[in-house]
Amino acid sequence: KRRRPTPGVQLDDKRKEMLKRHPLSVTIDLKCKDDNVLHLTFYYLMNLNVMTVKAKVTTPVELTTAISAGDLLSPDSLLNCLYPGDHGRKTPNPANQFQFDKVGILTLSDYVTELGHPYVWVQKLGGLHFPKDQPQAWHTPFPLQHNTEMGFGKLLGMHMVPADNSLSASHMELTVKLLRTRLQSRLALHKQFASLEHGIVPVSSECQHLFPAKIVSRLVKWAAIPFEDYAELPYTKDVIESGLAEDTHLYYMALIERGTAKLQAAVVLNPGYSTLPPIFSLCLNWKGERTGSNDDNIRAMESEVNVNYKELWGPKPGYQLLTNQLQRLCMVLDVYLETEPHDPSVEGPKEFPQEKMCLRLVRGPLRLKPFKFNYPQGFFSHR
Repeated sequence: KRRRPTPGVQLDDKRKEMLKRHPLSVTIDLKCKDDNVLHLTFYYLMNLNVMTVKAKVTTPVELTTAISAGDLLSPDSLLNCLYPGDHGRKTPNPANQFQFDKVGILTLSDYVTELGHPYVWVQKLGGLHFPKDQPQAWHTPFPLQHNTEMGFGKLLGMHMVPADNSLSASHMELTVKLLRTRLQSRLALHKQFASLEHGIVPVSSECQHLFPAKIVSRLVKWAAIPFEDYAELPYTKDVIESGLAEDTHLYYMALIERGTAKLQAAVVLNPGYSTLPPIFSLCLNWKGERTGSNDDNIRAMESEVNVNYKELWGPKPGYQLLTNQLQRLCMVLDVYLETEPHDPSVEGPKEFPQEKMCLRLVRGPLRLKPFKFNYPQGFFSHR
């Protein structure tokens, strides 16, 4: 005799039914000038009335394997926040929460790897528009008896949202442009990371004038780190509290050395790079631990890369920003160490002889150092 399915199995079947995709899908291939292709496959979830997308990248030549570049082209993070705040982890259809509650689904984010991401821009390309999921006072527009006849499904917005061609057309051009930019930006970073992992900071010929001919400090380590590790660092607290570091961002740790001095740089890479710049938090280990909270010059070094980043964009569209920021960090670490006064209690020559030409070594009550490089004269001055 056939056994009756247990409640658990029945619920599992109901979940599968609710998350069912339409048998037909649409694939769009976005080709860039350098023959790199972004493959986007769009699906329609029939019972949830939302669309999802899965992304994949193919390149004409095999990419150099860089361990730190693992998340750059992964389907889970490639299209994150194409539009600000659109992380594709929860359904854009407010009515779905009512459906989820019936079958015990907490959030759609548990299923996005299998189903694809329901980004808001994907709904708009499909001509779907949903009301914002914000609590509002709800007034019944007709008598309750009539409402009951209609059924609560329609009252809760579970009616089918009609597709609107004009909505799709109005968003298509900008979205395709953003998708192409995102692909090219990530591929540029992928290439740079392969160099950074070998301790080479690539500086193009167009950006050579931003730095002096001789920089002694060197990048010795570049690695990806999880958000949890970044959040535990004591010198990243300000960045997190100001809302500039979210779990949708990418996180890296750089180590720059010169002699006995070691400069750690924790880096937040916004998904919208290079339109939105990376943010650096610094900690110098040399005669104690120096950070922006106990050393004004470390704060000034952070300002050189975080505040004055527009000087480092390089040629449009500015994909060299990150590597130029790292090279500037090497440069300002040289200035920091070379302008330190010599400790008379230590015998022998100064560990970091002054090789940079500076107009003034320190200025003002904060004793700030001259971190600004002046081209073509080749000297350093205060901002």
